[in-house]
Amino acid sequence: MLKRWRNLPQAGVGLLGLALVMSLTLNADAASHSFAHESDMLFGGTAAEINASGSSPATTPLPSVQEFSSAGSGVVSSTRATPNACTGVGLTCNTGDTCQCVTVTGNVTDGVGPLFQGPFVFYLSVDTSPAARQYNDGNNAGQKCFFATGVLAETPGSGATINFITAGAGCNAIDNASGLYSGGFVIGPSTGGFSGAAGAGMLGFGINASGIGIFDLKGAASDIN
Repeated sequence: MLKRWRNLPQAGVGLLGLALVMSLTLNADAASHSFAHESDMLFGGTAAEINASGSSPATTPLPSVQEFSSAGSGVVSSTRATPNACTGVGLTCNTGDTCQCVTVTGNVTDGVGPLFQGPFVFYLSVDTSPAARQYNDGNNAGQKCFFATGVLAETPGSGATINFITAGAGCNAIDNASGLYSGGFVIGPSTGGFSGAAGAGMLGFGINASGIGIFDLKGAASDIN
């Protein structure tokens, strides 16, 4: 019996050493497979900056958020023959590419919240070349999809303008005379009662063969007046 107890410290040291070896091995392996390194973080920044921002308590109360929606229709004009025409509203085209500018001018006809009336103008810049930037839309009929960015500006009855900055994909529909766009948006710099608005959501847009465009926008924001 005494002989057994005398051997236990030696066994304990052996088990402790094995545990340390396994722990060091696991830690080294985890470090080599970390989720994100400073050089490849999705939105940039360093680990120190992200950790600092994440650990700092909020010093101001979070704003209340209000859901809203907006929809309208208008006449579509496409500047296919004039490349990069959307640059006048800040939608630039990649160097060496050709972009088609689709412009829709019309009126908001429906919505929830303050955005339910008034005129709107929608600029959509579609990057149509080179072909390497195109991809299939899945209907197996040869139609293509393209990266696109846009600005939807609404001016409700208050006279203030709210600007939605969007990015997504534009696709030819079943027939080449119609098209579809879907993307996300954030609220950009706006005027009047919307100057402090901050929010985001989704924007859908369609063009039929008669040149009529219809958009549907849904999101949530603070300081929507």
